[in-house]
Amino acid sequence: MSRTPLVDAWRRALATKRRPMQVPGHKMRYAQDAPGWAADLVGDTVGGDVPLQGGVDDNAFTNKYLDQAEALWADAVGADHSRFLLGGSSQGNIAALGTVADIDVPIAIDRTSHRSTQAALVISGARPVWIYPRLHPDFHLPIGMEASSITDVTEDVNGFFATSPSYIGTISDVASLVAAARARKQPLIIDQAWGAHLDFLPGMGAMSLGADISVTSVHKALLGYSSTAVVSMHDGLVARTTLDRWVDLTTTTSPSGTLFATIDGTRAAMERDGQARLELIAEAVADARRRLARVSGLVVLDDVNAGCRVDPLKLTLLLPGTGADGVALGAALFDMGHGPESADRDTLVLTATVADEPEWIIEFGEVLAALVESNRGEPRPASPLAVWRVEPEVVVTPRQAFFSDRRRMRLADAVGEVSAEQFCPYPPGVPLLAPGERVTQESVDAIIAAGKVGRVAYSSDPTLETIEVIEQL
Repeated sequence: MSRTPLVDAWRRALATKRRPMQVPGHKMRYAQDAPGWAADLVGDTVGGDVPLQGGVDDNAFTNKYLDQAEALWADAVGADHSRFLLGGSSQGNIAALGTVADIDVPIAIDRTSHRSTQAALVISGARPVWIYPRLHPDFHLPIGMEASSITDVTEDVNGFFATSPSYIGTISDVASLVAAARARKQPLIIDQAWGAHLDFLPGMGAMSLGADISVTSVHKALLGYSSTAVVSMHDGLVARTTLDRWVDLTTTTSPSGTLFATIDGTRAAMERDGQARLELIAEAVADARRRLARVSGLVVLDDVNAGCRVDPLKLTLLLPGTGADGVALGAALFDMGHGPESADRDTLVLTATVADEPEWIIEFGEVLAALVESNRGEPRPASPLAVWRVEPEVVVTPRQAFFSDRRRMRLADAVGEVSAEQFCPYPPGVPLLAPGERVTQESVDAIIAAGKVGRVAYSSDPTLETIEVIEQL
């Protein structure tokens, strides 16, 4: 078997001057010498696009290049089975939860999880039993799920779902979660979307720590094309045929061989010398953290002050002690070409990856320190994001709410009603209010506040003035 079956097949397909009489519509002509029609508008964007079917492989997938590449990924991360995804970790979360969910049956899910878990609940019909990570007593940020969040669940659930690393980089003790789930003979799913690189560091990947299913975004901290991800599993408590069925349900029937090839190439690169590269980047991030920690009043999240492990590739800055406004800092960084992962008034989150040069990360630490200093103001109390503190009243399942008859009313007048839709600040992509949950004054206030500083996605009224609620219960 080739060590890069998809990459090799993609290169061969791109070099072959075919004249296919099948899709895609661009016919792979824009990678060839003679520019095609409208090349000035689309040539550089589709030039490397080769379909999997009738391109990288034949129409019947006779050569099984994708199967080979998925097996290589599974072996690299310590899994029994892996599937490549083109719908990001959102697709992976839907497929993973669908694999263990049943209609009207409870499943325990981290309420600070990505909004794609809500989509999974709508599709599967499962009833959420929300569990919660610890919140830091001073920073009010999630610092990992404890085993007690599993052992304390009183209902007979179909499985457990937790997010690690969190959006801000805090990491749960996955091994303890695995042990707690094993004691209940229930599967554990880890949304490791932000931590694909952890699979290539000893003892840090969810698969190596014993999770039953993990979902990783190859495009976040590694080298995959945007929207690429992988869902992996261990045999035992879940069936690979069920996971396959859910992946196939949620995927396109016209997959891009180009995008899949970037997952294959990423795995090969990480196996070759990825650990050494990650260690270099992590040391540079640690250097930048040390530099930033010298800024008066600035807190830079690390293993010590967080009280848990923190993603070694993440820079998370807590700004209240400096008086600086994170939204203004984020805008300034974007104008400088250094757009942050996210920015709210109190928090700035920045992601380093294996593509960054260590020297640049260290230099960026200096740039960032100077920027905070130049935007210094009066220190203020922290105003924690509401998404980390949501503890909703679930009135009906998300599926029931999604398909219910609904009416529109003013958001300000909706307290006590049951939401038929979702209000999700993005980033971090964690819903403030989801279908089937009771509208409270706290949720209304949080939605209005979030709308003043950023994008609140997926609600039917972008002005946030109205809401769709369930007509009748």
